[in-house]
Amino acid sequence: MRRSISETEHSESDLSSGATTESNSSDYEQEDRHHSSRVHDSTTAKRDNVMLPRPWASSGGWMCFLMPLALASRFLNAPPCNEQVHLHLMLTVTAAGMCVETLCFFVYFFADTSILAKCIISLLPGTFTALGFGFCLGTSWLFAVVAGFLMIAGYQHFYVCMMRGFSRCFTYGEASILFQGLMLFVISATYRLYELCSADADAKTFSDFHRLNLIMLNALMWLLILCVLVIAVPRLRGPIPFYLLLGLLVVAVTSAPVTSPVPIVALLQFIFRDPKRLQIIGFYLVLVLLTGATVTWQLRHTVQANTRVRKIFHLLIVLVFVPGVLFQCTLLYLATGIALAAFVVLELMRLLEIPPFSDRLTDAFHSFRDEKDAGVLALTPFCLLIGCSMPLWLTPCPCSGKDTLILLSGILAVGVGDTAASVVGSKMGRNMWGNSSRSLEGTIAFVMSILLSVWLLEATGLLAMTQAKWFATIFAAINSALVEAFTDQVDNLVLPLVFYILVGLA
Repeated sequence: MRRSISETEHSESDLSSGATTESNSSDYEQEDRHHSSRVHDSTTAKRDNVMLPRPWASSGGWMCFLMPLALASRFLNAPPCNEQVHLHLMLTVTAAGMCVETLCFFVYFFADTSILAKCIISLLPGTFTALGFGFCLGTSWLFAVVAGFLMIAGYQHFYVCMMRGFSRCFTYGEASILFQGLMLFVISATYRLYELCSADADAKTFSDFHRLNLIMLNALMWLLILCVLVIAVPRLRGPIPFYLLLGLLVVAVTSAPVTSPVPIVALLQFIFRDPKRLQIIGFYLVLVLLTGATVTWQLRHTVQANTRVRKIFHLLIVLVFVPGVLFQCTLLYLATGIALAAFVVLELMRLLEIPPFSDRLTDAFHSFRDEKDAGVLALTPFCLLIGCSMPLWLTPCPCSGKDTLILLSGILAVGVGDTAASVVGSKMGRNMWGNSSRSLEGTIAFVMSILLSVWLLEATGLLAMTQAKWFATIFAAINSALVEAFTDQVDNLVLPLVFYILVGLA
Protein backbone atom coordinates (compact mmCIF):
# COMPACT_ATOMS: atom_id res chain seq x y z
CA MET A 1 0.00 0.00 0.00
CA ARG A 2 2.78 2.43 0.84
CA ARG A 3 4.45 1.58 -2.47
CA SER A 4 1.25 2.51 -4.34
CA ILE A 5 1.12 5.84 -2.59
CA SER A 6 4.72 6.78 -3.37
CA GLU A 7 4.49 5.68 -6.98
CA THR A 8 1.65 8.12 -7.66
CA GLU A 9 2.94 11.17 -5.83
CA HIS A 10 4.92 12.43 -8.84
CA SER A 11 1.76 13.01 -10.86
CA GLU A 12 0.90 16.18 -8.88
CA SER A 13 4.44 17.53 -8.52
CA ASP A 14 3.72 20.79 -10.37
CA LEU A 15 0.23 21.52 -9.00
CA SER A 16 1.25 24.78 -7.38
CA SER A 17 2.59 26.27 -10.63
CA GLY A 18 -0.88 27.39 -11.77
CA ALA A 19 -0.44 30.78 -10.10
CA THR A 20 2.58 31.64 -12.28
CA THR A 21 1.32 30.58 -15.72
CA GLU A 22 1.53 33.24 -18.42
CA SER A 23 -1.29 32.29 -20.77
CA ASN A 24 -4.84 31.00 -20.50
CA SER A 25 -4.23 28.13 -22.93
CA SER A 26 -1.22 26.83 -21.00
CA ASP A 27 -3.28 26.99 -17.80
CA TYR A 28 -5.95 24.75 -19.25
CA GLU A 29 -3.44 22.39 -20.85
CA GLN A 30 -1.70 22.00 -17.52
CA GLU A 31 -5.04 21.58 -15.76
CA ASP A 32 -6.05 18.85 -18.21
CA ARG A 33 -2.83 17.00 -17.47
CA HIS A 34 -3.46 17.22 -13.71
CA HIS A 35 -7.09 16.17 -14.11
CA SER A 36 -6.11 13.20 -16.29
CA SER A 37 -3.48 12.23 -13.75
CA ARG A 38 -5.99 12.35 -10.87
CA VAL A 39 -8.55 10.35 -12.87
CA HIS A 40 -5.87 7.78 -13.73
CA ASP A 41 -4.82 7.53 -10.07
CA SER A 42 -8.44 7.14 -8.94
CA THR A 43 -9.06 4.46 -11.55
CA THR A 44 -5.89 2.65 -10.54
CA ALA A 45 -6.85 2.82 -6.86
CA LYS A 46 -10.29 1.39 -7.53
CA ARG A 47 -8.88 -1.37 -9.74
CA ASP A 48 -6.10 -2.30 -7.32
CA ASN A 49 -8.38 -1.85 -4.27
CA VAL A 50 -5.87 0.37 -2.48
CA MET A 51 -6.16 3.65 -0.60
CA LEU A 52 -4.30 6.71 -1.82
CA PRO A 53 -4.22 9.51 0.78
CA ARG A 54 -3.61 13.15 -0.07
CA PRO A 55 -0.01 13.61 -1.25
CA TRP A 56 2.64 15.83 0.32
CA ALA A 57 1.16 15.41 3.78
CA SER A 58 1.71 13.17 6.78
CA SER A 59 -0.88 10.60 7.81
CA GLY A 60 -2.33 12.89 10.50
CA GLY A 61 -3.22 9.96 12.75
CA TRP A 62 -3.26 12.19 15.83
CA MET A 63 -6.38 13.95 14.50
CA CYS A 64 -8.60 10.96 15.36
CA PHE A 65 -8.41 12.10 19.02
CA LEU A 66 -9.88 15.56 18.37
CA MET A 67 -13.56 14.67 17.99
CA PRO A 68 -13.89 12.57 21.18
CA LEU A 69 -11.86 15.14 23.13
CA ALA A 70 -14.11 17.95 21.87
CA LEU A 71 -17.24 16.07 22.95
CA ALA A 72 -15.74 15.03 26.29
CA SER A 73 -14.62 18.59 27.09
CA ARG A 74 -18.27 19.62 27.54
CA PHE A 75 -18.47 17.44 30.66
CA LEU A 76 -15.63 19.26 32.46
CA ASN A 77 -17.08 22.57 33.63
CA ALA A 78 -20.35 22.98 31.76
CA PRO A 79 -22.30 19.70 31.54
CA PRO A 80 -24.77 19.35 28.64
CA CYS A 81 -28.31 20.58 29.22
CA ASN A 82 -30.46 17.98 30.94
CA GLU A 83 -32.47 16.88 27.92
CA GLN A 84 -29.27 16.10 25.94
CA VAL A 85 -27.06 14.42 28.53
CA HIS A 86 -27.88 10.87 27.39
CA LEU A 87 -27.44 11.66 23.69
CA HIS A 88 -24.22 13.60 24.24
CA LEU A 89 -22.77 10.78 26.33
CA MET A 90 -23.69 8.28 23.61
CA LEU A 91 -21.98 10.43 20.98
CA THR A 92 -18.89 10.79 23.16
CA VAL A 93 -18.59 7.04 23.71
CA THR A 94 -19.14 6.37 20.00
CA ALA A 95 -16.54 8.95 19.00
CA ALA A 96 -14.04 7.36 21.41
CA GLY A 97 -14.79 3.96 19.87
CA MET A 98 -14.22 5.33 16.37
CA CYS A 99 -10.94 6.85 17.56
CA VAL A 100 -9.83 3.42 18.81
CA GLU A 101 -10.95 1.91 15.48
CA THR A 102 -8.81 4.42 13.57
CA LEU A 103 -5.76 3.61 15.69
CA CYS A 104 -6.37 -0.12 15.21
CA PHE A 105 -6.72 0.52 11.48
CA PHE A 106 -3.19 1.95 11.40
CA VAL A 107 -1.80 -1.00 13.35
CA TYR A 108 -3.71 -3.54 11.25
CA PHE A 109 -2.61 -2.18 7.87
CA PHE A 110 0.81 -0.71 8.55
CA ALA A 111 2.32 -2.84 11.34
CA ASP A 112 3.79 -6.28 10.84
CA THR A 113 1.77 -8.35 13.31
CA SER A 114 0.64 -11.96 13.60
CA ILE A 115 -2.79 -13.23 12.54
CA LEU A 116 -3.82 -13.65 16.18
CA ALA A 117 -2.83 -10.07 16.96
CA LYS A 118 -4.83 -8.81 13.98
CA CYS A 119 -7.90 -10.74 15.15
CA ILE A 120 -7.63 -9.17 18.60
CA ILE A 121 -7.11 -5.72 17.06
CA SER A 122 -10.21 -6.18 14.89
CA LEU A 123 -12.38 -6.93 17.94
CA LEU A 124 -10.93 -4.26 20.22
CA PRO A 125 -12.87 -1.15 18.98
CA GLY A 126 -16.28 -2.86 19.09
CA THR A 127 -15.54 -4.27 22.53
CA PHE A 128 -14.41 -0.86 23.79
CA THR A 129 -17.58 0.80 22.49
CA ALA A 130 -19.84 -1.92 23.89
CA LEU A 131 -18.23 -1.56 27.33
CA GLY A 132 -18.70 2.21 27.11
CA PHE A 133 -22.40 1.80 26.35
CA GLY A 134 -22.85 -0.73 29.12
CA PHE A 135 -21.02 1.11 31.90
CA CYS A 136 -21.49 4.79 30.95
CA LEU A 137 -25.02 4.70 29.51
CA GLY A 138 -26.38 1.85 31.62
CA THR A 139 -27.92 0.09 28.60
CA SER A 140 -28.59 -3.64 28.46
CA TRP A 141 -25.54 -5.64 27.50
CA LEU A 142 -27.30 -7.09 24.47
CA PHE A 143 -27.97 -3.60 23.12
CA ALA A 144 -24.45 -2.47 24.06
CA VAL A 145 -22.77 -5.32 22.17
CA VAL A 146 -25.01 -5.17 19.09
CA ALA A 147 -24.99 -1.34 18.83
CA GLY A 148 -21.30 -1.05 19.64
CA PHE A 149 -20.12 -3.50 17.00
CA LEU A 150 -22.60 -2.27 14.37
CA MET A 151 -21.56 1.37 14.77
CA ILE A 152 -17.86 0.56 14.60
CA ALA A 153 -18.33 -1.79 11.65
CA GLY A 154 -20.32 0.90 9.83
CA TYR A 155 -17.63 3.49 10.48
CA GLN A 156 -14.85 1.14 9.35
CA HIS A 157 -16.67 0.18 6.16
CA PHE A 158 -17.51 3.77 5.28
CA TYR A 159 -13.98 4.97 6.10
CA VAL A 160 -12.33 2.38 3.86
CA CYS A 161 -14.84 2.81 1.01
CA MET A 162 -14.48 6.59 0.96
CA MET A 163 -10.67 6.46 1.12
CA ARG A 164 -10.68 4.08 -1.85
CA GLY A 165 -13.44 5.84 -3.78
CA PHE A 166 -12.06 9.39 -3.33
CA SER A 167 -8.34 8.80 -3.62
CA ARG A 168 -5.92 11.64 -2.88
CA CYS A 169 -8.70 13.76 -1.32
CA PHE A 170 -7.94 13.23 2.38
CA THR A 171 -5.14 12.23 4.68
CA TYR A 172 -6.03 9.43 7.06
CA GLY A 173 -6.45 11.94 9.88
CA GLU A 174 -8.66 14.32 7.91
CA ALA A 175 -10.82 11.39 6.84
CA SER A 176 -11.18 10.27 10.46
CA ILE A 177 -12.58 13.67 11.53
CA LEU A 178 -14.96 13.98 8.58
CA PHE A 179 -16.26 10.41 8.79
CA GLN A 180 -16.52 10.46 12.58
CA GLY A 181 -18.61 13.60 12.19
CA LEU A 182 -20.81 11.97 9.57
CA MET A 183 -21.39 8.87 11.71
CA LEU A 184 -22.19 11.03 14.75
CA PHE A 185 -24.68 13.00 12.66
CA VAL A 186 -26.43 9.79 11.56
CA ILE A 187 -26.61 8.57 15.17
CA SER A 188 -27.87 11.94 16.42
CA ALA A 189 -30.50 12.22 13.68
CA THR A 190 -31.68 8.65 14.21
CA TYR A 191 -31.89 9.21 17.98
CA ARG A 192 -33.85 12.45 17.56
CA LEU A 193 -36.28 11.09 14.99
CA TYR A 194 -36.85 7.92 17.04
CA GLU A 195 -37.44 10.08 20.12
CA LEU A 196 -39.96 12.12 18.13
CA CYS A 197 -41.84 9.05 16.83
CA SER A 198 -41.98 7.39 20.24
CA ALA A 199 -43.21 10.53 22.04
CA ASP A 200 -46.81 11.83 22.29
CA ALA A 201 -48.24 14.44 19.98
CA ASP A 202 -47.22 17.18 22.43
CA ALA A 203 -43.60 16.45 21.63
CA LYS A 204 -44.01 18.36 18.36
CA THR A 205 -44.51 21.65 20.23
CA PHE A 206 -40.83 22.20 20.97
CA SER A 207 -39.00 25.50 21.28
CA ASP A 208 -37.79 27.23 18.13
CA PHE A 209 -34.34 25.69 18.39
CA HIS A 210 -35.55 22.12 18.88
CA ARG A 211 -38.10 22.48 16.08
CA LEU A 212 -35.54 23.88 13.63
CA ASN A 213 -33.02 21.28 14.74
CA LEU A 214 -35.47 18.53 13.80
CA ILE A 215 -36.12 20.17 10.44
CA MET A 216 -32.39 20.42 9.73
CA LEU A 217 -31.67 16.84 10.79
CA ASN A 218 -34.51 15.58 8.64
CA ALA A 219 -33.32 17.60 5.64
CA LEU A 220 -29.71 16.47 5.91
CA MET A 221 -30.76 12.84 6.36
CA TRP A 222 -32.76 12.99 3.13
CA LEU A 223 -29.77 14.62 1.42
CA LEU A 224 -27.51 11.84 2.69
CA ILE A 225 -29.94 9.27 1.26
CA LEU A 226 -29.85 11.11 -2.08
CA CYS A 227 -26.03 10.97 -2.10
CA VAL A 228 -26.04 7.24 -1.31
CA LEU A 229 -28.54 6.58 -4.10
CA VAL A 230 -26.47 8.54 -6.62
CA ILE A 231 -23.33 6.63 -5.62
CA ALA A 232 -25.01 3.22 -5.60
CA VAL A 233 -27.18 3.57 -8.74
CA PRO A 234 -25.29 4.90 -11.81
CA ARG A 235 -28.54 5.47 -13.73
CA LEU A 236 -29.45 8.26 -11.31
CA ARG A 237 -26.42 10.34 -12.29
CA GLY A 238 -28.00 11.85 -15.40
CA PRO A 239 -29.54 15.35 -15.39
CA ILE A 240 -33.20 14.27 -15.49
CA PRO A 241 -33.00 11.62 -12.70
CA PHE A 242 -30.86 14.00 -10.61
CA TYR A 243 -33.33 16.89 -10.82
CA LEU A 244 -36.23 14.52 -10.12
CA LEU A 245 -34.45 13.32 -6.97
CA LEU A 246 -33.73 16.93 -6.02
CA GLY A 247 -37.42 17.78 -6.40
CA LEU A 248 -38.41 14.83 -4.21
CA LEU A 249 -35.83 15.99 -1.66
CA VAL A 250 -37.41 19.46 -1.51
CA VAL A 251 -40.87 17.94 -1.03
CA ALA A 252 -39.64 15.61 1.73
CA VAL A 253 -37.82 18.42 3.53
CA THR A 254 -40.69 20.90 3.44
CA SER A 255 -43.62 18.55 4.00
CA ALA A 256 -42.41 15.71 6.26
CA PRO A 257 -44.46 15.66 9.50
CA VAL A 258 -41.51 16.08 11.85
CA THR A 259 -42.91 19.28 13.35
CA SER A 260 -46.29 20.81 13.98
CA PRO A 261 -47.00 22.76 11.83
CA VAL A 262 -45.17 21.19 8.85
CA PRO A 263 -41.56 22.36 8.30
CA ILE A 264 -42.23 24.96 5.59
CA VAL A 265 -44.90 26.68 7.73
CA ALA A 266 -42.74 26.45 10.85
CA LEU A 267 -39.82 28.04 8.97
CA LEU A 268 -41.91 30.92 7.66
CA GLN A 269 -43.39 31.56 11.12
CA PHE A 270 -39.90 31.59 12.64
CA ILE A 271 -38.48 33.96 10.02
CA PHE A 272 -41.27 36.56 10.04
CA ARG A 273 -41.86 36.59 13.79
CA ASP A 274 -38.90 38.87 14.55
CA PRO A 275 -38.04 41.98 12.43
CA LYS A 276 -34.38 41.77 13.52
CA ARG A 277 -34.28 38.26 12.10
CA LEU A 278 -35.33 39.65 8.71
CA GLN A 279 -32.54 42.22 8.92
CA ILE A 280 -29.95 39.51 9.60
CA ILE A 281 -31.29 37.44 6.69
CA GLY A 282 -31.04 40.49 4.43
CA PHE A 283 -27.44 40.99 5.60
CA TYR A 284 -26.69 37.34 4.84
CA LEU A 285 -28.13 37.71 1.33
CA VAL A 286 -25.83 40.69 0.73
CA LEU A 287 -22.86 38.53 1.80
CA VAL A 288 -23.98 35.81 -0.60
CA LEU A 289 -24.01 38.38 -3.41
CA LEU A 290 -20.52 39.54 -2.41
CA THR A 291 -19.33 35.94 -2.48
CA GLY A 292 -20.75 35.48 -5.97
CA ALA A 293 -19.16 38.74 -7.09
CA THR A 294 -15.78 37.63 -5.74
CA VAL A 295 -15.97 34.32 -7.61
CA THR A 296 -17.08 36.05 -10.83
CA TRP A 297 -14.28 38.59 -10.58
CA GLN A 298 -11.69 35.88 -10.04
CA LEU A 299 -12.95 33.79 -12.97
CA ARG A 300 -12.39 36.72 -15.31
CA HIS A 301 -8.68 36.56 -14.55
CA THR A 302 -6.47 33.90 -16.05
CA VAL A 303 -4.30 33.35 -12.99
CA GLN A 304 -5.17 31.07 -10.13
CA ALA A 305 -6.41 32.72 -6.92
CA ASN A 306 -3.61 33.34 -4.44
CA THR A 307 -3.82 32.87 -0.69
CA ARG A 308 -4.85 36.48 0.02
CA VAL A 309 -7.76 36.26 -2.42
CA ARG A 310 -8.95 33.01 -0.81
CA LYS A 311 -8.84 34.65 2.61
CA ILE A 312 -11.64 36.95 1.46
CA PHE A 313 -13.98 34.03 2.10
CA HIS A 314 -12.62 33.79 5.66
CA LEU A 315 -13.56 37.42 6.24
CA LEU A 316 -17.01 36.89 4.74
CA ILE A 317 -17.68 33.92 6.98
CA VAL A 318 -16.61 36.01 9.99
CA LEU A 319 -19.31 38.51 9.02
CA VAL A 320 -21.82 35.66 8.90
CA PHE A 321 -20.97 33.95 12.19
CA VAL A 322 -20.19 36.77 14.61
CA PRO A 323 -23.57 38.59 14.42
CA GLY A 324 -25.29 35.21 14.19
CA VAL A 325 -23.72 33.84 17.38
CA LEU A 326 -24.24 37.11 19.27
CA PHE A 327 -27.76 38.04 18.16
CA GLN A 328 -29.49 35.22 16.22
CA CYS A 329 -27.98 31.92 17.29
CA THR A 330 -30.94 29.76 16.23
CA LEU A 331 -31.06 31.37 12.80
CA LEU A 332 -27.31 30.85 12.38
CA TYR A 333 -27.65 27.21 13.40
CA LEU A 334 -30.27 26.72 10.70
CA ALA A 335 -28.19 28.68 8.16
CA THR A 336 -25.18 26.38 8.67
CA GLY A 337 -27.32 23.38 7.76
CA ILE A 338 -28.72 25.15 4.68
CA ALA A 339 -25.22 26.19 3.58
CA LEU A 340 -23.87 22.66 4.02
CA ALA A 341 -26.77 21.23 1.99
CA ALA A 342 -26.18 23.82 -0.75
CA PHE A 343 -22.46 22.96 -0.85
CA VAL A 344 -23.23 19.25 -1.20
CA VAL A 345 -25.78 19.79 -4.00
CA LEU A 346 -23.42 22.08 -5.94
CA GLU A 347 -20.54 19.63 -5.52
CA LEU A 348 -22.73 16.80 -6.80
CA MET A 349 -23.63 18.91 -9.84
CA ARG A 350 -19.95 19.56 -10.53
CA LEU A 351 -18.82 15.96 -10.10
CA LEU A 352 -21.72 14.52 -12.11
CA GLU A 353 -21.43 17.28 -14.75
CA ILE A 354 -25.08 18.25 -14.38
CA PRO A 355 -26.01 21.21 -16.64
CA PRO A 356 -26.33 24.15 -16.59
CA PHE A 357 -24.02 24.87 -13.64
CA SER A 358 -21.30 22.20 -13.88
CA ASP A 359 -18.93 24.07 -16.21
CA ARG A 360 -19.00 27.25 -14.13
CA LEU A 361 -18.53 25.27 -10.92
CA THR A 362 -15.58 23.42 -12.43
CA ASP A 363 -13.95 26.69 -13.46
CA ALA A 364 -14.42 28.05 -9.94
CA PHE A 365 -12.91 24.90 -8.43
CA HIS A 366 -9.82 25.11 -10.66
CA SER A 367 -9.39 28.80 -9.93
CA PHE A 368 -9.71 28.69 -6.13
CA ARG A 369 -8.24 25.34 -5.20
CA ASP A 370 -4.97 25.14 -3.31
CA GLU A 371 -2.40 22.40 -2.74
CA LYS A 372 -4.73 20.61 -0.32
CA ASP A 373 -7.34 20.08 -3.06
CA ALA A 374 -5.31 17.31 -4.69
CA GLY A 375 -8.25 14.99 -5.41
CA VAL A 376 -11.56 15.39 -7.19
CA LEU A 377 -13.38 16.90 -4.20
CA ALA A 378 -13.42 20.61 -3.35
CA LEU A 379 -12.19 19.91 0.17
CA THR A 380 -11.09 23.39 1.28
CA PRO A 381 -14.47 25.26 1.12
CA PHE A 382 -16.24 22.33 2.79
CA CYS A 383 -13.70 22.31 5.61
CA LEU A 384 -14.00 26.08 6.06
CA LEU A 385 -17.75 25.81 6.58
CA ILE A 386 -17.53 22.64 8.69
CA GLY A 387 -14.70 24.00 10.84
CA CYS A 388 -16.54 27.22 11.67
CA SER A 389 -19.83 25.36 12.27
CA MET A 390 -18.50 22.51 14.41
CA PRO A 391 -18.64 24.45 17.71
CA LEU A 392 -22.37 25.00 17.06
CA TRP A 393 -22.94 21.39 16.08
CA LEU A 394 -20.91 19.82 18.90
CA THR A 395 -22.26 21.96 21.75
CA PRO A 396 -25.49 20.68 23.35
CA CYS A 397 -28.14 23.43 23.50
CA PRO A 398 -25.79 25.92 21.79
CA CYS A 399 -28.30 28.76 21.83
CA SER A 400 -28.80 28.80 25.59
CA GLY A 401 -26.59 31.91 25.83
CA LYS A 402 -24.01 30.32 28.14
CA ASP A 403 -21.32 29.26 25.64
CA THR A 404 -20.69 32.32 23.47
CA LEU A 405 -16.89 32.12 23.62
CA ILE A 406 -16.94 28.41 22.79
CA LEU A 407 -19.32 28.96 19.88
CA LEU A 408 -16.88 31.52 18.45
CA SER A 409 -14.00 29.01 18.54
CA GLY A 410 -14.11 28.21 14.84
CA ILE A 411 -14.36 31.84 13.77
CA LEU A 412 -11.59 33.00 16.09
CA ALA A 413 -9.23 30.22 15.00
CA VAL A 414 -9.91 30.18 11.24
CA GLY A 415 -11.67 33.42 10.36
CA VAL A 416 -9.52 35.70 12.51
CA GLY A 417 -6.29 33.96 13.55
CA ASP A 418 -5.53 31.98 10.40
CA THR A 419 -6.41 34.93 8.17
CA ALA A 420 -4.15 37.30 10.11
CA ALA A 421 -1.32 34.76 10.10
CA SER A 422 -1.63 34.30 6.33
CA VAL A 423 -1.74 38.00 5.47
CA VAL A 424 1.02 39.10 7.88
CA GLY A 425 3.17 36.06 7.15
CA SER A 426 3.01 36.54 3.39
CA LYS A 427 3.71 40.29 3.63
CA MET A 428 6.14 40.59 6.55
CA GLY A 429 7.31 37.06 7.29
CA ARG A 430 11.10 36.91 7.58
CA ASN A 431 11.86 34.39 10.33
CA MET A 432 10.66 30.93 9.35
CA TRP A 433 9.95 28.13 11.74
CA GLY A 434 12.22 25.12 11.27
CA ASN A 435 10.84 22.54 8.80
CA SER A 436 7.82 24.76 8.11
CA SER A 437 6.77 27.32 5.51
CA ARG A 438 5.13 29.46 8.20
CA SER A 439 6.83 32.45 9.79
CA LEU A 440 7.21 33.59 13.38
CA GLU A 441 5.59 36.90 12.44
CA GLY A 442 2.51 35.08 11.16
CA THR A 443 2.25 33.05 14.36
CA ILE A 444 2.44 36.21 16.48
CA ALA A 445 -0.25 37.80 14.31
CA PHE A 446 -2.42 34.68 14.82
CA VAL A 447 -2.29 35.03 18.61
CA MET A 448 -2.59 38.80 18.81
CA SER A 449 -5.52 39.01 16.37
CA ILE A 450 -7.53 36.52 18.44
CA LEU A 451 -6.78 38.27 21.72
CA LEU A 452 -7.59 41.68 20.21
CA SER A 453 -10.90 40.38 18.83
CA VAL A 454 -11.93 38.90 22.17
CA TRP A 455 -10.95 42.11 23.97
CA LEU A 456 -13.05 44.20 21.55
CA LEU A 457 -16.06 41.92 22.08
CA GLU A 458 -15.65 42.22 25.85
CA ALA A 459 -15.12 46.00 25.71
CA THR A 460 -18.35 46.46 23.75
CA GLY A 461 -20.29 44.31 26.20
CA LEU A 462 -20.98 41.56 23.67
CA LEU A 463 -18.91 38.89 25.42
CA ALA A 464 -18.60 38.19 29.14
CA MET A 465 -15.07 37.16 30.11
CA THR A 466 -13.64 35.95 33.40
CA GLN A 467 -10.04 35.46 34.48
CA ALA A 468 -10.32 31.73 33.81
CA LYS A 469 -11.75 32.37 30.33
CA TRP A 470 -8.95 34.78 29.53
CA PHE A 471 -6.34 32.24 30.62
CA ALA A 472 -8.00 29.52 28.52
CA THR A 473 -8.26 31.88 25.52
CA ILE A 474 -4.57 32.81 25.68
CA PHE A 475 -3.60 29.14 26.11
CA ALA A 476 -5.85 28.08 23.22
CA ALA A 477 -4.61 30.88 20.94
CA ILE A 478 -0.94 30.05 21.50
CA ASN A 479 -1.37 26.32 21.00
CA SER A 480 -3.61 26.77 17.96
CA ALA A 481 -1.02 29.11 16.45
CA LEU A 482 1.70 26.50 16.95
CA VAL A 483 -0.48 23.82 15.37
CA GLU A 484 -1.13 26.15 12.42
CA ALA A 485 2.60 26.76 12.05
CA PHE A 486 3.64 23.12 11.91
CA THR A 487 0.71 21.03 10.67
CA ASP A 488 0.41 19.89 7.07
CA GLN A 489 -3.25 18.92 7.52
CA VAL A 490 -6.22 21.06 6.46
CA ASP A 491 -6.07 23.81 9.08
CA ASN A 492 -9.70 24.81 8.46
CA LEU A 493 -10.61 21.46 9.99
CA VAL A 494 -7.96 21.12 12.69
CA LEU A 495 -7.70 24.59 14.26
CA PRO A 496 -11.38 24.98 15.29
CA LEU A 497 -11.32 21.65 17.14
CA VAL A 498 -8.02 22.41 18.89
CA PHE A 499 -9.26 25.86 19.96
CA TYR A 500 -12.65 24.43 21.00
CA ILE A 501 -11.06 21.78 23.21
CA LEU A 502 -8.64 24.14 24.94
CA VAL A 503 -10.99 27.08 25.45
CA GLY A 504 -13.52 24.61 26.85
CA LEU A 505 -11.22 24.06 29.83
CA ALA A 506 -12.61 27.29 31.27
